[in-house]
Amino acid sequence: MTPELAPIAQRIETLYRDAVDPVGERFAFPRAPHAGEIGGPPMVLVIGNHSSGKSSFINHLLGETIQTTGLAPTDDAFTVLAYGEPGERDGRAVASDPDLPLEGLSHFGPTFLSHLRRRTRPIPLLRTVNLVDTPGMIDSARGDDSGRGYDFTAAVRWFAERAELVLMFFDPDKPGTTGETLEVFNTALGDLSHKLRVVMNKVDMFRSMEDFARAYGALCWNLAKVMARKDLPLIYTTYTPIDDAARGTLPLDDFDKARRQLVDEISETPQRRADTMITRLSEHAARLDLHARIVDAAVFDVRRIRRSAYGWVALAGLVAFAGAALTLLADPIDPTRAAGAFAGAAVLCGLGALLAQRAVHKGSARVMGDLNGLFERLYGRDLLVREHAEDLRQLWAEIRGRTARTLKQLGPLSFPRLRRRERKRLRDVIDQDVPALRRTLRGGPEETTTPEKSR
Repeated sequence: MTPELAPIAQRIETLYRDAVDPVGERFAFPRAPHAGEIGGPPMVLVIGNHSSGKSSFINHLLGETIQTTGLAPTDDAFTVLAYGEPGERDGRAVASDPDLPLEGLSHFGPTFLSHLRRRTRPIPLLRTVNLVDTPGMIDSARGDDSGRGYDFTAAVRWFAERAELVLMFFDPDKPGTTGETLEVFNTALGDLSHKLRVVMNKVDMFRSMEDFARAYGALCWNLAKVMARKDLPLIYTTYTPIDDAARGTLPLDDFDKARRQLVDEISETPQRRADTMITRLSEHAARLDLHARIVDAAVFDVRRIRRSAYGWVALAGLVAFAGAALTLLADPIDPTRAAGAFAGAAVLCGLGALLAQRAVHKGSARVMGDLNGLFERLYGRDLLVREHAEDLRQLWAEIRGRTARTLKQLGPLSFPRLRRRERKRLRDVIDQDVPALRRTLRGGPEETTTPEKSR
């Protein structure tokens, strides 16, 4: 994060720590982004077929030959390029470092970690953005990961979710999208098209405009078959200037302009990152607020069922033992009948407890089986008068499965009640702190909630 945006990152981290995470821990909701992910530089993911010019573009961008280049596949690792003294760390080291936003990569297994590294260089651009170079994708007929030994598509997805920008490079000689490329488009990038920038690289190789038009048309045709949208994204047609490269005969001014536009997109990622982190805070807090309210309501209903069931058992037991006591008082000389009455009262209480337990179990299952009804009951008025009622329904649809699994696995009686001040502070984050952060990002004054306001 750039120095001017660092206060925003610090404020976001504080809001997670003080207002959001405590509620999330109490109600078993997924944790917020890692601190390094919040405050660290934004990430640009560079993917593409082998020999599409990814590494050459990165070297040109950084002004230094860091990545190996070549026509054949030359590098089979995910390489994170970051700012620092010249050095390199392997995958196991970076994935286990709590100060780096790469901890989540450990679950891809040792084979993947052996294909992960982090290189540091004291290059100014890397102060504000991390670049991730990736193994060249192979357009094999099988289109699987069996030759890699790890889930390549899932690894691309992990990086793409956390990146602010995804650059997809194509070589004019291979503008197709089959095999591994097809799998990445369909599985890893399907819902991330807002981050995706398609780059047809090496246009300086064309000998004629006709050759360029054929390759461009082939790329558009193949993209149309795999992208779930009617309109194609902007395709950056450009090249990486290399002194000893063979040149075609096309005029390159427009292609130079496209490369500059691509570089401008990369330079804007810190601002985009800050906006994204504010949005993630707002969405995370809204999901947690809804999850906690539903869980709290389920806890209230199940506790009410339990109080009612065991209340009747207690009342029946009180009556039974009172009757046994009266029997003893009526005939203190011969306590046999009273002993039988007390035994009967004890058996009655035991049976009552079993029936009450069964009633609580059934009632709990009924409550958890009708979470939609619980949602409608809690938010019925909001759904009628709220301007964006469909957004609320969509939010519930997104977390309903997770909330149901949480209640089923842990049980509603294992959760505490939602404190009023906890929820108010959570709502303050959504309604006051997030808008204040957006004003700060736009250059206006920040007006955050104070502890006094949040009470």
